[in-house]
Amino acid sequence: MFNLKHPYRLTLTLYFLAFGVIVALVTSFINYKISFVDLDEALHDISKSEVSFKRDYLSGYIKNSEILLSSIVKSDLTKEFVLSNDVNYKINATNLFYALALSDKDVMQLRYIDSTGKEVIRIERDSSTDELDIISDDNLQDKKERYYFKEAATLKENQYWYSNVDLNVEHGKIERPLKPTFRVATPLIINDQFHGVVVVNLLFGETINFLSFSENFNIYLANGDGDIVHHPDNSQSWSEYFPSLKGLNGIFPNSASNILTSKNFYGPGVYSYSLGDLFGNKDNLKIIFTPKSGVIQTMQNKNVLSALLIALTVLAVSFPLSWFASIMPSRLQSKLSEAYDKIKKNAAVIDKHVMILNTDRDGVIKQVNMCFTETTGYATDEVIGKKQRDLRHHDTSLEAYDEIQALILTGKVWEGELKETDKEGNDLWVHKFITPDINENGMIDGFTTIVQNITDKKNIELLSITDSLTGLYNRYKLESVLSSESSRCERYQSDFSVIIFDIDFFKKINDTYGHLVGDDVLIHLAQLLKENTRITDVASRWGGEEFLIVACNTNLDEAFVFAEKLRVLIENYNFPSIGKMTISCGVAQYINKETISELVSRADFALYQAKRMGRNKVVKA
Repeated sequence: MFNLKHPYRLTLTLYFLAFGVIVALVTSFINYKISFVDLDEALHDISKSEVSFKRDYLSGYIKNSEILLSSIVKSDLTKEFVLSNDVNYKINATNLFYALALSDKDVMQLRYIDSTGKEVIRIERDSSTDELDIISDDNLQDKKERYYFKEAATLKENQYWYSNVDLNVEHGKIERPLKPTFRVATPLIINDQFHGVVVVNLLFGETINFLSFSENFNIYLANGDGDIVHHPDNSQSWSEYFPSLKGLNGIFPNSASNILTSKNFYGPGVYSYSLGDLFGNKDNLKIIFTPKSGVIQTMQNKNVLSALLIALTVLAVSFPLSWFASIMPSRLQSKLSEAYDKIKKNAAVIDKHVMILNTDRDGVIKQVNMCFTETTGYATDEVIGKKQRDLRHHDTSLEAYDEIQALILTGKVWEGELKETDKEGNDLWVHKFITPDINENGMIDGFTTIVQNITDKKNIELLSITDSLTGLYNRYKLESVLSSESSRCERYQSDFSVIIFDIDFFKKINDTYGHLVGDDVLIHLAQLLKENTRITDVASRWGGEEFLIVACNTNLDEAFVFAEKLRVLIENYNFPSIGKMTISCGVAQYINKETISELVSRADFALYQAKRMGRNKVVKA
């Protein structure tokens, strides 16, 4: 029984036990004074002492249910799932629900219902096996018309809704054996926005047993309508559901009205107290004490020794009750501690592998994490006070950062890829996810940026479309460009042309100077193309010593002029080792509806004609 695997249980048990000792001492003192005071008044005092203990227990029970719900709505695991609706985050959130339900055997059902009233997560305890089940999406239900959803949805953050204490009803029938049930719900509010409610259904039977336990009294529980929730004879309980049973008026015909209208009532042999203030609902539950048969006579005959025996009895009862009462909060505390440790470990992993930085409204960096400093090479104090745009690559325009800033200042999220640099000036491709930080007044205080290093991915992508010798695009990339340009041309009725050329007598260069010199010639030729083509043009190595240029928004005559300039430029260029060389060019303009193969074939035939005409020429197709 005394299992110490939960480190908090012993401490909580001692607290409850200490309270039991106090109750025992007070009870003993009252019993000792019975000989000198009115017995009815003494019994009244005893009932007040007992109800105080029961109220403390009940208050702890309700508080623990609030802690359970608060643990969910304040958890980052819940918020991540709700805000992203990502299936992996849903698994994490479901595991949190499952762990919390597992930590409390009174949890019958634990649910998250979204803002539309649709169940999203439901953990349910099997009544026959006591095992927990995660309800599949197919079996989740729409609860938007249920009273508990409607009422809980009107609450503010950190407020709780409490149901009446009632019996569990399945498919319109009272479940047997009877299962007293109590529900607690709280809204899930993130950044001042309502995202649904979290509801827990709790078994209330053991709590009723605790509330109704007394050596001196028969204890009744009644709701504000006068229905009997608990009767010392269990077969007479729940008169609301069984009309043949007596209600409060039938059991206490002379006192029922006073019991229902008074917070606390003291009459001959009847002492009632309100528990409704603890529940915060409309049930207005009453606990009613009546002395057990023979108690008054026994109390008259008791002496100091009997008072001591009663104290020892109360202590004996208090110890197992204290141990029992500590189970739920100790388990919950242990689970919360485990969850906190797990969150800390996850945070450490994130800090090591994911770059995170915080900025103010103007984009000035206020904080960066360890992964950011390790990836970029900047020390923390070197970037604090800078703006993200200060890290940009010269290929990325300042206008791009201006557009991002304008968007996120409207409260929207930005996600995309940027080319930046590290401290050494190396290229750093990043994928950024920027979210606004909203304060309690709904204003944007700053922004949180999650950054993923995708440089390796970009380098791999570049390698797949780049000729390794010349650094120009390869044939695979050019085929994609040609396909895109033909689609654009037909859609917008624009022009584009292709220029295909190769080096005259390149085989002779290789045979005379060797392949290394031939490769060097190709590299220098590629550099000339990079320096003398427009930004909109796409130059590639088509194969061997053959090159192809896609001239966008260019007709045949303009492409011919462009090719002629290239031919003259190359003819006059002094190449290392070989000196002068020439090229022959074929030029063709895209004709609507023709295939890419047909376009390239026409340009290739024009190149063939240039060769036949003596080389070092440009021929139009």
